[in-house]
Amino acid sequence: MNILYDKLRRYYRQIKMITIRDGWKKAKWLKKHKIFSMIGENCYYTPNILPAEPFLVELHNNIVVSAGVRLITHSAVHCVFNGEDKNKKHICPYGKIVINDNVYIGADVIINYGVTIGKNCIIAAGAIVTKDVPDGEVWAGVPAKKIGTYVDVKKKSIERMKKYEGCNVNGDTPVIELMKYSEKE
Repeated sequence: MNILYDKLRRYYRQIKMITIRDGWKKAKWLKKHKIFSMIGENCYYTPNILPAEPFLVELHNNIVVSAGVRLITHSAVHCVFNGEDKNKKHICPYGKIVINDNVYIGADVIINYGVTIGKNCIIAAGAIVTKDVPDGEVWAGVPAKKIGTYVDVKKKSIERMKKYEGCNVNGDTPVIELMKYSEKE
């Protein structure tokens, strides 16, 4: 009976991930139902797929996790080794994924088990993160490595804002509206 309950619970969670389209609402639902071991304030979570062991994931404060991100909490390599050795002596490798404050995770990133993302970090779209990311760094690539700093990206954002001075725009202005101001230049 417990196996059936567990399967139904997993299916229900996956359906919720697909049906809640808004990333802010999805993060609130995850927090309310204690799906992750921790989820802080001001989190945005858009992936439709939950990690196999969501209790191994910590999302701290002010985090954006973009569409298609995969949080890999274990490997199944032990199954291959056990099949080869014709025994069950190899056990599942697993680990926590910790994402600290003020982090942006771009679309389609994969974060492997046992990885901690430091504070004030950016992980570029498509990266595969296989080791810890220190505070204040921007990582990209396969495997991911440092390509810059959080402070430099924030400075570029401040420069970008200058072209909209005098316009009635802010961080919630849709791209289609921003394009109207860009076309006038």
